Amino acid sequence: MNDRWSFSAIVIKANSLLLALFLLAPASRAQDGEVPVEHWLGKLARAVSELEYHGLVTFEHAGMLETIQVVHAVRDGDSVERVRYLSGEPRELISHGSARGCEEPTSPVARTALWTQAGQQKVQRNYQFILRGEERIADREAVVIEARPRDHHRLGLVVSLDRETGLPLKSMLVSAKGRVLERYQFVQLDLSPVQDADLQPHSKDARRIDNRNPCANAQSRWQLRWLPDGFQTVLVKPLSDGDMLVFSDGISVFTVFVQRLSPKLEFKGRAIRGATVAYMDRLVVDGVNYTVTVVGEIPDTTARRVAGAVAVGG
Repeated sequence: MNDRWSFSAIVIKANSLLLALFLLAPASRAQDGEVPVEHWLGKLARAVSELEYHGLVTFEHAGMLETIQVVHAVRDGDSVERVRYLSGEPRELISHGSARGCEEPTSPVARTALWTQAGQQKVQRNYQFILRGEERIADREAVVIEARPRDHHRLGLVVSLDRETGLPLKSMLVSAKGRVLERYQFVQLDLSPVQDADLQPHSKDARRIDNRNPCANAQSRWQLRWLPDGFQTVLVKPLSDGDMLVFSDGISVFTVFVQRLSPKLEFKGRAIRGATVAYMDRLVVDGVNYTVTVVGEIPDTTARRVAGAVAVGG
């Protein structure tokens, strides 16, 4: 499948999407003597904006295990990150600033700019937050928090925050039946300051992403006649042969591509990779063929229904 499916950053999206929600969601009630969720969310906020670190990360999805090197620094108030894949196809990404819905995230903490959107979308109506105890990850003590969806149109998430710093050490995307679809986890973490030399690419083919400028939303002729509760449009971008529309509830994200299709081509079907589904359908408007592709971390039944809801705006 083309780049809309093979974005290399897809392998670490689970935790970055989670961060978009946790700052602004209401906490569950703490038991007697238990630190409330608000405390950990405050630590998370500071961790993603202030911490510098080096780390090794494993990512499990669709029966695969990948190893990733992550270097995260703060320069002039902006995040600078180098992500290098140590297994599979060689890939390296250098990003500046926080993703604003314009680019796929390159790291577990790349979508901090979605926090304000999360508050506007009132995502707390769609998830219940539960403290799940503690565990040990990368030789560090962690607090486990679950974000449980209130309907069947989105996936559940479980995140483990470093007790000392609030940094997310592990996150899992979970199906409605409790099956872990993707698991991101630190196996080694170094919280010492990052040197400029550590941010330099190791490969001449490293991909560079600049998220420091706000993205501009375009107008589209396409609309969705149905959306799961809580999802709103966060980006509309014209393509050479159609439009790209991005939707988020503050924790889950999916993208709809509507593109003109050659009469000789026929695309329909789905592909699932870990927690990410790609569903493709066909649409005919005024005798012109279009392909509709829905890609995101949502149940395949939701992706199918979204694809069928694409229509020309009134």
